[in-house]
Amino acid sequence: MKNEQKKALKEVCQQIKPSQYLEYETFLEDVFQWVKLRSKSYSYILFAEDLGFSKTNVIHLMIRGKRRLSVKGAERIIEALLIKSTERLYLETLVRYQNARLASDREALFARLMDLKSKSLSSPLEQSQLEYYNEWFHPVIREMVGIRGFNPDPHWIVKHIEPRVLPDQARKSLALLEELEIVKRNENTNQLELTQQHISTGDEVASHAVVRYHQRTIEIGREAVMNFDHTERNISSVTMSISEDVFEKIADEISEFRKRILEISEQSNNPDRVYQLNIQLFPFTKPVKE
Repeated sequence: MKNEQKKALKEVCQQIKPSQYLEYETFLEDVFQWVKLRSKSYSYILFAEDLGFSKTNVIHLMIRGKRRLSVKGAERIIEALLIKSTERLYLETLVRYQNARLASDREALFARLMDLKSKSLSSPLEQSQLEYYNEWFHPVIREMVGIRGFNPDPHWIVKHIEPRVLPDQARKSLALLEELEIVKRNENTNQLELTQQHISTGDEVASHAVVRYHQRTIEIGREAVMNFDHTERNISSVTMSISEDVFEKIADEISEFRKRILEISEQSNNPDRVYQLNIQLFPFTKPVKE
């Protein structure tokens, strides 16, 4: 039975890679379950021992979020699971990212995760999809292609986009949009046009892309409060105390509202400006137990 466990531990990171995750707890749980499928008597206590920890429930506590994994502990796991090169760096960075307290540190570490994630992707298409969400201006320039009077000249784009971008960034963005086939050149006019193609990321890219996209757009939304007159923006907020059931109802309403907004936006025949709609619902407190 012990031989089965050792064999499974050697093979597991060929199937389950750290770069697929944004939480080390989920990575460790999936590794454990993968081994347990091949060795029915396997336990969290044996898992801890195999990973170089004491023969206790320490790993189970980490997986449940009741104990923090240190960088030193991550190094033990890396050695035990024979994690190499980019995947090794990714797991070390992920642990530092989750343990970071300062927002500036978390931002820098997440950028490092995105860079390592890109290197771990074998498909050029997936790398391009990840790059699309890595910068806030790619979706904006994509929408600009559809507005009245659009000019693909990077200097024209720079003059009409807020916050400002560099001409070289605009040029590379247009090339990326064409590569992803979400814009194309009209064979007759040589002008750029929107296609019906949408960005559809697989599981390998989706979680990282969504987090990065939300980070960027929330930052821009914060700046919009100062950068635009109140007649050009509509920003409001409400603070409320609710139960989990009511939270789910509100989340459903937001989902339906977002769909209705998209339907309304599609009725615009001659768009002349690109807008961003952020809908945010998040907790300010932890649950209060009676």
